[in-house]
Amino acid sequence: TGKPLTPDITLVKGTEYLKVFIKYGSPAGMPNWGTSGELNDAQDDLMARYVQQTPPQPPEWGMPDMKASWKVIIPPEDRPKKKENAYNLDNIFSTTLRDAGEVAL
Repeated sequence: TGKPLTPDITLVKGTEYLKVFIKYGSPAGMPNWGTSGELNDAQDDLMARYVQQTPPQPPEWGMPDMKASWKVIIPPEDRPKKKENAYNLDNIFSTTLRDAGEVAL
């Protein structure tokens, strides 16, 4: 991937440079949004100006907020104390399927 499109970089490059960059893409992996038909010239211009804006600071989501949102399904004292299967844990890879809301092994 290329450099991030953050205001410290995009403001220096300027709107015209960014419009061309968005329209035609780059060898580093930026898609050609304009010539692929995904965006028209007005949308290229809008996107170029948008990426030059400083994003607002997201609201704080600290540890107290996280703890207040916890839902304990199985209390710790009721959880298994030892391994209950024959799986070779050294040979398992897991991934989170965010869109499906599942975990895959």
